[in-house]
Amino acid sequence: MRKKVLAIVYCKEKGKKKYLLLHRKLHWVGWEVVKETMEAEESFEETIRRGMNEEINVTKITIEKEMPVKIIMSQDEEIIYAYRIQIDHKEKVDITKEKEHDDFRWVTKEEALKLLTYENTKEILRRLM
Repeated sequence: MRKKVLAIVYCKEKGKKKYLLLHRKLHWVGWEVVKETMEAEESFEETIRRGMNEEINVTKITIEKEMPVKIIMSQDEEIIYAYRIQIDHKEKVDITKEKEHDDFRWVTKEEALKLLTYENTKEILRRLM
């Protein structure tokens, strides 16, 4: 089974938190957060740092909170760890390095809870806020 790590990514601008959502277009269509498949001998943190670079082209991150989770995504995929990560609001998010996503949005907590496709991702967002 492929193991994945996810991140609830946010920035603060003018004292308000905005959460990053990615619009997925590959294999299914909907809104999600950054997630990455672990490679052999890779730690949870190494995985999410690589995922942040590959999926949104951001390397300067502040990990604020982390927790183990268990979310079965399919018969061969599960999410096993989650992070809350802050990035600077001046960081430029770039999703063009990969083919999974075609759009992204910075949204409020309330908007994120409405837009996220899967309930289990919403629950992780609530727990990591």
